[in-house]
Amino acid sequence: MCRMVVFTGSCIKCGRYFTWNDLTQELPCLEAKNSGVFGYCQRGAYTDEHQFDQECDACAEDEDEGVGDVDARSSDGRAGKDESHRKKKRQRTK
Repeated sequence: MCRMVVFTGSCIKCGRYFTWNDLTQELPCLEAKNSGVFGYCQRGAYTDEHQFDQECDACAEDEDEGVGDVDARSSDGRAGKDESHRKKKRQRTK
């Protein structure tokens, strides 16, 4: 029997109910793998639903997920660190 794992839940901001299609997984059984088609087996497909709440795309669209308070002089994103105190890793050679 094939198994489909589906994540459903509501948006934490607007409260609308969604099925998170990008997280859905299709796990084919050996018979379906051999036929090349998911769910094309004697026992069919079993759908397993999991609760998953997160922001929907529409609510997340307006948010800025950038990094705040980063020193522009620092190339590695660490604000206020003196470059002379950084340890350098060297690759071992045989």
